[in-house]
Amino acid sequence: MNVSESQVWIDETRCAGCGLCAGLCPTEAIALVEGVAQVDPETCTGCGACMDACPHEAIQPVIEGRLIVSPERPASTPYQPSPVATAAGTAIAVAGARVALRVASVVARVVGRWIAGRSAMEIPRNAPDTRNARDVETTARTGRGRRARHRRRGDAAGMEADRR
Repeated sequence: MNVSESQVWIDETRCAGCGLCAGLCPTEAIALVEGVAQVDPETCTGCGACMDACPHEAIQPVIEGRLIVSPERPASTPYQPSPVATAAGTAIAVAGARVALRVASVVARVVGRWIAGRSAMEIPRNAPDTRNARDVETTARTGRGRRARHRRRGDAAGMEADRR
């Protein structure tokens, strides 16, 4: 029996009997018999519509009278990390925790300084001067006060303040 290369055969161990191939065959060469698809070789034209439709790859081509079975797919194995990968993951987690701790302490320090600076700015104007005498002398010598500004601009108010 010499079968042409345009025909197909059905691997009954893979066929689930879903009927998708029978519904798509344009020549109605495939029928379900006892829950398994069967091909009528006289009606089959070998168009390949059934091969593309089969989700279980149960339909295979017949070439020059020999059956060509597609190879079995190897079962996927679950991922098993190596001991080096496990140790590296642990080291990275520990290093990440240390970095997070340092960042948290820096943020706490910055926020603390910001809060301390805000409370210093909220001192009322009529509060007593808390600067020490040395800071007052430095300010007077460098001429950063109001009188010095008026003197530099030549304002009359600055001149009157000098006369007093």
